[in-house]
Amino acid sequence: MSRACYALDVGGTKIAAALIDAGGAVLAEHRRPTEAAGGGDRVVRNMIAAIEALAPSAASYRIAGIGISAAGVIDTRAKRVLDATDAMPGWAGTDFGVLLGGRFDLPVAAANDVHCALLGELARNPLLAHLRGTVAMLAVGTGLGGALAVDGRLAPGRHGLAGHFGRSLGRDPLDGSLASVDALASGSALARFYRRLAPLRPPVEGAAVLRLAAAGEPEARAAAGAWLDSLALLLHNLYWSLDPELVLLGGGVLDSRDLWWDDLLARLDALGAQPALAPASLGNAAALHGAAHLILGAA
Repeated sequence: MSRACYALDVGGTKIAAALIDAGGAVLAEHRRPTEAAGGGDRVVRNMIAAIEALAPSAASYRIAGIGISAAGVIDTRAKRVLDATDAMPGWAGTDFGVLLGGRFDLPVAAANDVHCALLGELARNPLLAHLRGTVAMLAVGTGLGGALAVDGRLAPGRHGLAGHFGRSLGRDPLDGSLASVDALASGSALARFYRRLAPLRPPVEGAAVLRLAAAGEPEARAAAGAWLDSLALLLHNLYWSLDPELVLLGGGVLDSRDLWWDDLLARLDALGAQPALAPASLGNAAALHGAAHLILGAA
């Protein structure tokens, strides 16, 4: 029988699950809401339901295990969540090995979602096939996450914290206050900048702000400028601290990169940093492929 695994990508709003074989082929897929507001137990129940939905498609395969890409700081050895933001209450402390491995009698491997996304890119992106040195990845979506790899291998750091760039600090470009980079350079930050600059306008998501900015609306242009300044400053600091061979940019805001990519490059030039940038190639599938690689790549 051919080998395959269950791969899960657990985010704040949805759980993406897939049955993936050793060659990287996606054999079956399932998606369902995370229901993160219901707490860690609810999320785990939905993860179990996602695997059960894939089980009929797995009957003719030898299932090697369950690979999990999850939001938060993940202890890869203990397969548990060490820390998580308020977006997923009760998520910290979740033990995947006990709750899922015990339920299905399968080996479990787990890592942070952006770490998994970079692992997926390393495994499936031809651009990275022979690249050596340091590769950094930024996932700019609802939040801002990141990951590092050195010489083709994931570098999670001593406590699994490497790449959590959103937890670093910066200065708010609107009022100069100290804030997390997640609050300054994520897609949600872009939307918040706009609400602060246009408090009487209806609230919109970051992608809509970028479209309004492209149409010339002054408040949206100012919000987009503040967001791009913050993102450029983060990339400037990564350039001078890591000297990376390549920085991959992923996440939801990449869908509208034609509206801001050139402006970001111009800001980097003005700061005196020219990191090699490229959009991530696998999109939302990267974390699932990385989760599968945790199981199948090690065999």
